[in-house]
Amino acid sequence: MARLRSRAFAAGLVLALLALIVLAPMAGLLNLSAIPGYEPGDLRFWESAYIRRVLFFSVWQALLSMLCSVLPAILVARAFASQADFPLRALLLRLFALPLVVPAVVAVMGVVSVYGSGGWLSLGRSLYGINGILLAHVFFNLPLAVRLLLPQWQTIPAHHWQLGKQLGMNAWQRWRFLEWPALREALPGVMLLVFMLCLTSFAVVLTLGGGPQSTTLEVAIYQSLRFDFDPARAVVLALLQLSICTLVAITTLRLQRLPEVEITIASFSKPVTGRRKWLDTMLILTSGVFVGMPLLSMLIDALGGPLWQVIGTAGFWRAVVTTLFIGLFAALFSVAAGWFLLQYSATLSLAGKTGKANLVDLAGSIVYVVPPLVIGSGLFVLLSPHFDVFAWVYPIVIAINALMGLPFVIRSLGPALRQNHARYHYLCQSLALQGWSRFRHLEWPLLRRPLGLAVALVAALAMGDLGVIALFGTPHSATLPLLIYQQLGAYMIPQATVTALLLLVLSLSVFWYLERVIGGKVDA
Repeated sequence: MARLRSRAFAAGLVLALLALIVLAPMAGLLNLSAIPGYEPGDLRFWESAYIRRVLFFSVWQALLSMLCSVLPAILVARAFASQADFPLRALLLRLFALPLVVPAVVAVMGVVSVYGSGGWLSLGRSLYGINGILLAHVFFNLPLAVRLLLPQWQTIPAHHWQLGKQLGMNAWQRWRFLEWPALREALPGVMLLVFMLCLTSFAVVLTLGGGPQSTTLEVAIYQSLRFDFDPARAVVLALLQLSICTLVAITTLRLQRLPEVEITIASFSKPVTGRRKWLDTMLILTSGVFVGMPLLSMLIDALGGPLWQVIGTAGFWRAVVTTLFIGLFAALFSVAAGWFLLQYSATLSLAGKTGKANLVDLAGSIVYVVPPLVIGSGLFVLLSPHFDVFAWVYPIVIAINALMGLPFVIRSLGPALRQNHARYHYLCQSLALQGWSRFRHLEWPLLRRPLGLAVALVAALAMGDLGVIALFGTPHSATLPLLIYQQLGAYMIPQATVTALLLLVLSLSVFWYLERVIGGKVDA
């Protein structure tokens, strides 16, 4: 009982802090009378042609990006599932994991390097707008959808394939009666997840939008606060964004629970021959080229660019230090908060209170409903009349990035921690193994690998974030993503490409180091 109370107290502190970070900005947004320039008619967004256009484009590009990402991902995942003996399978699946940790602004530079003026597949000026947004979103989300959908083929028992063969099923019948029933359980959740990611995409739209005709809600919020100094319009846009994200989140919960991201993927497959094997091979290779080409092109351009000029500037090294500082502290706070929440959730689950345990986990994933830029804009509106928000850039950015990483901590660490708790809790009680001794001798050896993944993932995500730092950052507090955006704004494309490569190297190095050291892979 004392253990439950202590874990409840720790989780309660975390939940109280989360509520403060989320609800205080919401209060700032909803306190309309205190917003400078607010008029009672401002909430009637349907009377503003600009807001209607932004709202329509936000939903339209997210829907189009989701379809262009998930529909091909079904075919690619099916091809991977059927080709377990494909020579480059393991390498390509590792490549498909890169977009999970590659900063968005780096991917944008890769897309510009391939499809921009002078690129390998130049689209010229038509890249900037819906074309560039779709290309960048598919680069990010097609690999994610493949990795989420591929395990569904692993759930089909081998004897089902044998039975289908004995019954003489053709390709369509196998798809209808064997593959589709396994896929349809995960597909709605994956589609809604990708839709949400594209709806709240900031760096991609900010850099590739190309003008007012391709502005989304997130970018419009940023422009209203930083350039137009119109907090009233920013509040209306933020409330619209919040409403749409809440609707999508409720729909997701009603349809199904999202699948867990697989760290390693089994190599079971249904062997195929003939034309189907040839088509699967082409799908795998084409998707691999599509994902790898922007990174390779950016690497080539950066190595031929002004590398030493960029490295020799004081602003670059200041941005490196700021990026590492924000990334590492955001990861530390996010994993600590997630640990306390998951410990309490596991204790509730073991006591049979699964409903309360699920609520605790859901509270840690609040960022799915309240996007970071909405929180940031709420803080901006709430604090700017009283404080110099730019002087508080580090605690604000670290807190919001820690909140952004919390869902990844819960999904990476949660299953292993709950399983460990269910298996060994009563054994620990019988051995009087508690506190630090329990952590050192039991939890650390069993949980260090998912813990290392969680720390590395949150650090990489925080280091690559552009949205929050763009809202609160200054030239003296710029991170590498913000420095890249500033270089692009000054038409310093070669310098931006070099900085993007260095950010990619830094992010991957930090990810690799944290995962190996904390996860214990050095000893494996």
